[in-house]
Formats: sequence, C-alpha cells, structure tokens
Amino acid sequence: MRIKDFLLWLVLTKHCPYCDKIINRNEELCENCKENLPKIKEETCNFCGAEKKRCGCKKHRMGYDGITSPFYYEGGIKECIHKFKFNSRDYLGTILAEAMVEKVEKDFKDIHFDFVCFVPFSKMQRLRRNYNSSEILANKISSKLGIPFKSVLVKLFDTGTQHSMKVKNRSGNVFGVYDVKESVDVKGKTILLVDDIKTTGATLNECAWIMKIRGAQKVYCVTAALTGKENCVKRE
Repeated sequence: MRIKDFLLWLVLTKHCPYCDKIINRNEELCENCKENLPKIKEETCNFCGAEKKRCGCKKHRMGYDGITSPFYYEGGIKECIHKFKFNSRDYLGTILAEAMVEKVEKDFKDIHFDFVCFVPFSKMQRLRRNYNSSEILANKISSKLGIPFKSVLVKLFDTGTQHSMKVKNRSGNVFGVYDVKESVDVKGKTILLVDDIKTTGATLNECAWIMKIRGAQKVYCVTAALTGKENCVKRE
C-alpha cells in the first residue's frame, strides 16, 4: 500500500476507542466492547469505589471522604488507559474524562466542589514522561463540570512505582511525599482529586491527608479505573 493510500485509509477508517478494532462510521464502540466493558454499575463502597459485591477493603478509614470510578482496570479499559498514558492518545483522555464526569454527577451530585486538582509528578517523572495523564483528565473534567482547575499539590521527591510494590509497602512509599503548594489556599475547601488508576488507594489517601492537614474541609476522588485488588491501605 502506498503512503498516500495508507494515510487516506487511516483518516477514513474509524476505530473502537478502547480496543482499536475497525468499526462502522455510525458506531461508537465495537460489539465486543459494548458487551464487555468492565463498567462499575451497581451500588459501590464509598471507601474503595468497588461494587459492594466485590468490596474487600474492610472500610479502613481513609484520608478522602469518598471515591468513584466508571470502570475496573480490566480488558479494553486497561488497554485504553495504557495507550492514553504511554502512547500519547489524547483523544482517549476525552473519552475517559466523559465517563468520569458521569460518575461524579451521579455519585457526588449533592456536593459543591471549589476546584478540581490532580496527583502530580515529581521533577524526575516530568523528565521521563511527556505528560501527566492525571493532569490532563483533571483539566478535561474541570471544563466539562464547570469547576475551576487548580494545580494544588507538589510531589517533593521521586519514589518507586506503586504497582511494583507489595500492598503492605505502598503506604510507606508515598508517606510524606506530597505537599500543598505555598501559593494555594485550601482552607475550608471541598476538593475533587483526580488520578488515572486507583489500586490500593495509598497515593490518593496521602494526597487527601496532606490537603486536610493544610485545612481542606473535604476531599473526594475520581479515577478512570480501579483494580480488582480492593485492599485499602491505612495511613499509620
């Protein structure tokens, strides 16, 4: 196939946003993703975000006041988030943000948020990665909900990746890592904290605690997906 023909084919061909399968122009998703996307549908646990039938968190006290996610980190969603985070597929961020907004509007409908923020990168992470997927999601969610966006937190130093560690070590890995920027006032505020994936919740927990230590009244979290390991990590 000539380059010109390939580019024309690429432009005119529509793909399923989650699995990249070619679909008809009038379709939004492929049949498989329509049937099998791991959506979180039923009543959920406010502590871990999982459906109550899948909850195993034992209601450990967390720094945040509630958490919601539209998907489990499985199947097409896992592939979609990976492409968004590591392959610069910005349009996937728009799709994920739309699903996150729907969950926020449903699960946090009676809450007035003062602003939306995100889990930040360290300086080393910013050098290694083109962009922070959580920041992009927070920006999109802010725009869709009409809530101000703020860069509230700073990551003080680099840490090992959470997913490579045992559950019991993850809380210690992020302890004291985050702080509120000196230029930002969070006193008395109700904040929506955004991240791409929630596993044990250790990172979200630490971010929420430090914002409350600095005076925030309430912190709620939304992630694009959460893993099947619904083990909440306590902050000692």
